[in-house]
Amino acid sequence: MPFAIIVLVLSIGIGIVLSRKYENRALIIWGLITMLSIAPFFSWIVAILVGVSVGDGFAAVAVMWLMVPILFLIGVGMVGAGVYKKVTGENL
Repeated sequence: MPFAIIVLVLSIGIGIVLSRKYENRALIIWGLITMLSIAPFFSWIVAILVGVSVGDGFAAVAVMWLMVPILFLIGVGMVGAGVYKKVTGENL
């Protein structure tokens, strides 16, 4: 669990640094970080906490099955919005 927390905090820090450096691509950066880092590690941390509190490993798996695809699709939407904004120049 400490590994997941460290990776999650480092990826959020990298996201903050990169989004300040490349302001016009902030949605794309945060979408990729959401898909590749926040979705798996955050959902794993939450699933472990739920599984321990409930006392059932199947509850943890169910939480992960729900959270990972939802967070991944949010990241896909952010990347899509960033690309659309870059192509059309519209403010979203």
